[in-house]
Amino acid sequence: MKLSAHIHYLLFRHDCVTVPGFGSFLVEQKAAHFDPSKELYYPPLKQVSFNEQLQSNDGILAKHIGNTFGLAYETAVLDVHKQMISWKEQLETESLTLEGLGVLALNKEGKLVFTPQQGTNFLAASYALDAVPARRIFRGVSEEAEQPPTYFTLEQPKSRRFVGYAAAIAALITLAVGSERYLDYQADTRWQAAETQRQEVRAQAALTVYDLGKLPTLNIELPAEAPKRSYHIIAGSFRSERNANKLAKRLKLLGYYNAQKLPKTNRGFFQVSFAHFPSKREAYNAMADIKDANYPDVWVLKK
Repeated sequence: MKLSAHIHYLLFRHDCVTVPGFGSFLVEQKAAHFDPSKELYYPPLKQVSFNEQLQSNDGILAKHIGNTFGLAYETAVLDVHKQMISWKEQLETESLTLEGLGVLALNKEGKLVFTPQQGTNFLAASYALDAVPARRIFRGVSEEAEQPPTYFTLEQPKSRRFVGYAAAIAALITLAVGSERYLDYQADTRWQAAETQRQEVRAQAALTVYDLGKLPTLNIELPAEAPKRSYHIIAGSFRSERNANKLAKRLKLLGYYNAQKLPKTNRGFFQVSFAHFPSKREAYNAMADIKDANYPDVWVLKK
């Protein structure tokens, strides 16, 4: 089983994929940007990072592997655990290359250092979008020579024949202008008559009463509101409802006022939640604070 390929697939659909006992791979979205040195516009992207502190099982990876290979959930969790042990053994001697994700290596302090693979974009909306080169706009000076200003002109002598031609042309222009004015007058008269008729029709229509009868009742069924999902930080899971109520009461006394017992699961367990949040990011941030408060075994449940 190539675990890195399954993590790569899930990061297109989830912002966080956890390998229990090892760490979490997260993606963060970045806006489109321009690189002045290369003169390229880059599309928006989601870039992968790694957080060694987030090791609690969120169930996403094991559930996906179980559905892919037709395995029970417990068997899928065991397979993931075996792969995680193999990764840790390799990291003790050399770096670990995860295809499609990046490279993991141990530094001098024994901490995992992650280098993401260049060119990988986990934003599905930007799939197959390449960088676009910027085009320069040329604003040059026009080559057309500027004409010098005219201060005066010399009148050319006119012949008698030219004067006769000019008089004949002037007579024709006068006749054409008169004909055009007469045609304009006729058009205006027709328009006025049509406008008067239109106004009479409008006045008659305004005084007319139409009986449309009784209109049918319009029934509109609004779609049912989709149930809101929430992310719970789970403190424990019990077969006994009494033990679950005790833990919820004790957490409230410790200052976790939103602690509650969740409804019974399909497997017959009663889960106790520290608090619930509308988004996964808020839940994981709160879970980190709770872990620092000496609760290392908490985990996030999506309901």
